[in-house]
Amino acid sequence: MPSFADNRMRRLATGMLITMLAVLVLANVFLSVHPSMGYLRAFAEAAVVGALADWFAVTALFRQPLGLPIPHTAIIPRNKERIGASLGRFVELNFASPEVVSAKLARVDLSGNLAQWLSDSTRTEVLADHMTRLIPQLLDSIEEHQLRRFISGDVSKRVQGIDLAPLIGEAVAMLSEEKRHQVLLDKLLRETDDYITANEQRIRERVRENTAWLWQRLSIDSEVADNVILVLRELLAEIARDSRHPLRLRLDSAIEKLVSELATSPEYRKQIAVHTRKLLNQPALHKFVATLWRDIRISLHKEIGSADSTIKALLREATQSATRALLRDTGLRERLNDWMRNVVVEAVQSHQRDVGSLIADTVRGWDTETVTRRIEQQVGEDLQYIRINGTMIGGLVGLAIYTISRAFG
Repeated sequence: MPSFADNRMRRLATGMLITMLAVLVLANVFLSVHPSMGYLRAFAEAAVVGALADWFAVTALFRQPLGLPIPHTAIIPRNKERIGASLGRFVELNFASPEVVSAKLARVDLSGNLAQWLSDSTRTEVLADHMTRLIPQLLDSIEEHQLRRFISGDVSKRVQGIDLAPLIGEAVAMLSEEKRHQVLLDKLLRETDDYITANEQRIRERVRENTAWLWQRLSIDSEVADNVILVLRELLAEIARDSRHPLRLRLDSAIEKLVSELATSPEYRKQIAVHTRKLLNQPALHKFVATLWRDIRISLHKEIGSADSTIKALLREATQSATRALLRDTGLRERLNDWMRNVVVEAVQSHQRDVGSLIADTVRGWDTETVTRRIEQQVGEDLQYIRINGTMIGGLVGLAIYTISRAFG
């Protein structure tokens, strides 16, 4: 639907045409009254011709004048697809090209502007609020059945495609280099000693149960039990004190052998692959992961919904720290600007043709009436000025020609 300004200018242009027609008629009627009527008639006659010519030109852009099938009229409706393709190509080459975008972004301090904007604590608070509210939406978008399918599908395939034996071997080797296995052995020795202390009476009862009645009568079973407990504790203390104890050395040797076999033994690789596949196919694992995910989601919902949310405070502090770092470190801003420019330019480069295609397809999808109406809404007022100018210029040219012809006889 034409705008108010478009309608107003259309009425003005049409009114001028009608006025010039009336002036032309009156000038012809009163031509013999005064010589100046000839000049008025020449102006009005040329103004009518100019107004009609420009009306025809403007109308022919959008439709057939008076509905007559005149060639090369209704230009826009007839060439809708070509106009859409040309417009898309023009935007693609002149606005969505990597060179244009890169040159534009080179003059913009993206990270600096972002840091300046975030330096206001109120904006930081708003951003933290938005990010905090986004977390529950992300959590709720993942359903349990999707998680299970992801684990049983993508994760299982990826894990089964990994040769875990060498990785486990490297992990064990790294731990053994830091003597983690000896730390574990020390803890085991302490736990064993504590167990003996806590169960000393039970050990004595077991020794007594397995001792002949004669020795029981002579109370030798008590001495045997004391000796068993004493020997066990001395052995544990000896292993704990001596870093070169045979048991420790034997454990080192066993660890080294395990690392080597994990890296080279096909049998170990086969066994680990089988056990990994069995583990990943266990319904209990899927149920555990789903339950864990549900618990995590509930906990995060509660935490985020609390007035003193730790997550919100962490996000706010992280944003403020990043802002301070950007404002302080010029080099960091430049590196971040380069990265953002590269990301944008690569995105533009990979989707440059899509921009032109989107415009062309959108215009192609419009019906002819829609295309005509939308273009006319944008340029209709200016086109009416063409009609007005055509009327005035035509009249002045006609007047000039008449004056010159009168001057030369």
